[in-house]
Amino acid sequence: MLRNLIILILIIICSYSTLYAQDQKILLIGECNKGGADKMLEYLKENGKINLLSENNINITEDNIDSYPIIFICNNQYLQLSSKQINDLAKHIKKGGFFIIDNITSDYTYSLFIEQLIPEFEKKDIQVHNIFNSMIFDLAFEESPFESNAIFINEKIALLGIKDFSLLDAWNNDDDEELLRLGVNIIFYYLTR
Repeated sequence: MLRNLIILILIIICSYSTLYAQDQKILLIGECNKGGADKMLEYLKENGKINLLSENNINITEDNIDSYPIIFICNNQYLQLSSKQINDLAKHIKKGGFFIIDNITSDYTYSLFIEQLIPEFEKKDIQVHNIFNSMIFDLAFEESPFESNAIFINEKIALLGIKDFSLLDAWNNDDDEELLRLGVNIIFYYLTR
């Protein structure tokens, strides 16, 4: 009940003003579709009144990682991270950062990476259309548009793994506005939890 009230208040505030996160950017690591990310962020700005920017292929370090509360890593690029970068990412996730792995093509290497990143937490299969529904948009998916799993820390998704599907590529496609709505709901979920 209290959570719904807080969400309602945030929606009202967002309806009358745009939330600017001046130092907050989404980081894209690897061969990510920046056009898709920018299209979803523009959709977020128009429909959610939340203004975020994206940057890509910045070398993450302990000094700069806090500027990126949401980090996408694409096309198995997680295999290229150094041990130091993995440790920095693990700290960031445990402090509340949101990490999305887009288009996982190997369950085996993904499992090894998760064991190295945050072995104390367990992955759980999720249905994104259920978890991220009724935030800003009610989603019209009859079933999940892709297979995914998540790691929860303190009852909040800290890591979202998307298997054999690129959400960033889908956002760049003009044919499916429902996936843009899902993207807005994912960002809103992160910002309100």
